[in-house]
Amino acid sequence: MREIRPGYWQLRVSLGRDPITQKSKYRTRGLRATKREASRALARLVADVINDRAEPSAETVGALLEQWLTHIEAEGRSPTTMRGYRSLRDQLPAGFLRLPLKKVTTKTLDDLYRHLAEKPGRGPSSVKHIHAMLRAAFHQAMRWDLLDRNPAILASPPRVPTTPVEPPTVADVLAVIDAARQSRRPENGVVFQVLAATGCRRSEACGLRWTDLDLGAGTVTIRRAIVQAGAQTHEKTTKGHQQRTVRLDTSTLQALGDHRAATEQRALDFETILTDGAYVFSDEPDASMCWQPDRLSRAWRRLADKVGTDARLEDLRHLQASLLLDAGESITTVAARLGHRDTATTLRTYSHLMPGADQRAADIVGTAFANANTPESDVEEAKN
Repeated sequence: MREIRPGYWQLRVSLGRDPITQKSKYRTRGLRATKREASRALARLVADVINDRAEPSAETVGALLEQWLTHIEAEGRSPTTMRGYRSLRDQLPAGFLRLPLKKVTTKTLDDLYRHLAEKPGRGPSSVKHIHAMLRAAFHQAMRWDLLDRNPAILASPPRVPTTPVEPPTVADVLAVIDAARQSRRPENGVVFQVLAATGCRRSEACGLRWTDLDLGAGTVTIRRAIVQAGAQTHEKTTKGHQQRTVRLDTSTLQALGDHRAATEQRALDFETILTDGAYVFSDEPDASMCWQPDRLSRAWRRLADKVGTDARLEDLRHLQASLLLDAGESITTVAARLGHRDTATTLRTYSHLMPGADQRAADIVGTAFANANTPESDVEEAKN
């Protein structure tokens, strides 16, 4: 404890040496007080160090976000995810990014969210994503002892209205697939049929290799996904980080078999052979490079406009779930085919698409009530 100038004291407590740099570390605090008050404050500061309480950092929000982004990128987050986070970071006001961490309060964040929501063209969903990013970054700051509390935990991001999933009709999907088969790129019809038949994601379809297909057993194993970073593509694990094996219907197996024959013929025409890791969907003669996911979306949109439907490519997953649930398939089966980590996600997204299950439930209840009102003699007679 030392008096810097009359009535202003500097308190400093040793934290030992930094385990990485081996430099001495201190926790320092300045305050205007009497000598007795400064002594008491020093005692409290020593107690905080002993109890390993975090001292609010003088770092700014912008510096924290940059450190956090570097940290999670090193942990293996995909290029697409990192690009999304950096885009959210760039939407934050410069004044907020320059704000010291110790000055960020829950009220600060609520004011920020209201300010962002008032910007033209920015919906509540975007603001909620920003809230999620800040909450994660502040949580990491607590782990790094830069903060002693997370101001985002009690913050109130705008509510995002939920829109029930509306799957396309089977007729609309078949119209797009048929249009693709009759186009200059009939292989688009094959990939669209695979997406509709399996419920896999477009990134997972692009990542399929011929070694993932067992046409004899009628199965496909989804092991990886393709993500884009500008013009570059990268392989990563599936969204749920688990591989899954899905059975295929006869029509889809036939389409894949014909596509395999066409792919092999193309390789022969170019005097090459399919590589061991050849992709199912590729423009290269040896199928050594995969399609980009955006390519599928562009092709689908072009053909959907041609046949006059508003169905989106991602709606094929919704159609898969709708058909299975309405037919009475278990929620675990649907979750497994779609690649959901748990059934809660499936139920939360598709519970409104189970009219068949609701009718069966009504019939069960009605039968129970009818039997309860039937005399026992009639019941015994019915059994006999």
